[in-house]
Parts: sequence; C-alpha cells; structure tokens
Amino acid sequence: MIILRKPNKNEVGVYKKLEVEFYSHHKPYKTLLQDVDPRARDLKKEFLKLISERNSFFRFIKVNDEVAGYIYGILKKVDENEKGWKKIGDLNSIVVLKKFRKQGIAEHMAKEFFRWLKSKNVKYVESSSNLKNELSARFHKRIGFQEQHIKFGRLI
Repeated sequence: MIILRKPNKNEVGVYKKLEVEFYSHHKPYKTLLQDVDPRARDLKKEFLKLISERNSFFRFIKVNDEVAGYIYGILKKVDENEKGWKKIGDLNSIVVLKKFRKQGIAEHMAKEFFRWLKSKNVKYVESSSNLKNELSARFHKRIGFQEQHIKFGRLI
C-alpha cells in the first residue's frame, strides 16, 4: 500500500535519514554549489520550516508502513509574463530510498504534485538537475519535462 502524506513534526529523524541518502547519492556530481553534508546542517530547523511553509507541497511517501522518500515543491509568485502567469510551480526535490527505486514511486509523487499545482490554477512547473545526473534527466523527460536552458555558474 502506498500513501502520500504530510509529515508531522516528530518525524525529523525520518527526514534526516532521507537527507543522508540523498546526499550520498549526489556526492559524485561535484559542482561549484555542491550540496552541504546533512551532518553540517541544522536538519531539525530545516524540517520544521518545510512542514510549516504555506505555499509548499512537502510530503512523505509510505510504502507498506515504511517511509520510502519525500517530495518537495513550491508555488512561486512571478512577475506577470506574456502568458499571463502570476505563479509557477517549482519541483525542488524528489528523494526515494535506494531499496524503493524502480517501483514508480517518484512518478507517483510527481503526479500528485502536479495535481496539487492544478488545484492552485498553476499552468507551468520548473525543475532542475545536475547536468551530470543522467538518471535525473531521464526521469524528468519521462514525466513530461522538456529541457529549457542551461544555467551556468562561476566563483569569483
């Protein structure tokens, strides 16, 4: 049985476990803005902020009574553009524990996020990924994203 639900404030330990897994998976993709090791972050403060944000979609996914991952996306206000949009979605993170991968869990979470965005009358969603993360690029394309542009960065 798969259940997507809002986390409660006493589940910070679950969040920590997921963040460590996420970090270890992304360690090979060294970039200028490398993710910060979760052990060096205040994960409790981070978690409490995530569960209290008003315009966000932060959910744990449970598979057979075990949290298998999470999704985090937000609703962003933007300057009105030629399409008339005043807000867009931003799919920030999808984390699935290794033992639960290749089961359609990430796709399930993304579809629920898209459904939530539609309920907020949002017509467009963005997401980003490290250029070196080919699995992420294939996943994004599989769920309907199209490459839009490349973002460059440089330390000065």
